[in-house]
Amino acid sequence: MSIPYATYSEFTMVYSFRGVSQSQIESHWLYEGSMRVNQAFSRLYTTPFSSNNYTAKNLTVHYAALGILVRTQKVDDSDELWKQIKQQVTDITSGEGNMMDTNGAAILPDIVPGKLQAWSSNMDKKPVFDMREPSEQRIDPDLLDEEWNEDIS
Repeated sequence: MSIPYATYSEFTMVYSFRGVSQSQIESHWLYEGSMRVNQAFSRLYTTPFSSNNYTAKNLTVHYAALGILVRTQKVDDSDELWKQIKQQVTDITSGEGNMMDTNGAAILPDIVPGKLQAWSSNMDKKPVFDMREPSEQRIDPDLLDEEWNEDIS
């Protein structure tokens, strides 16, 4: 991941921790928070997220604060924050809610609900092998055309 989803100024609009420097937050905790966001949603969404994903920014800030609380502050505070984060992630991954962009529009999952599917360049083509007899198998002509065009380009 090249940059975290949230900035130091976005973090400090929500949290402030005595004894934790700006450098620590920028160089470690926000990256850690962004990684946790990717882990939570990579099953349903293509990561990394774009810079206008408000939910990713928001959760990055909360995950960063959770990391700081667990390492340096009161356990009770981190338990409360963890429950809040877990509920938000559960709501989104279960279909009870959506990720939102900075304009307030819903960001829908990249998959059909209940069906995990990795993206591939030939995912919308007919499978090469199916239930027909081996001598009857055919390759999708559109796939052949695309392969041919790539070879001559």
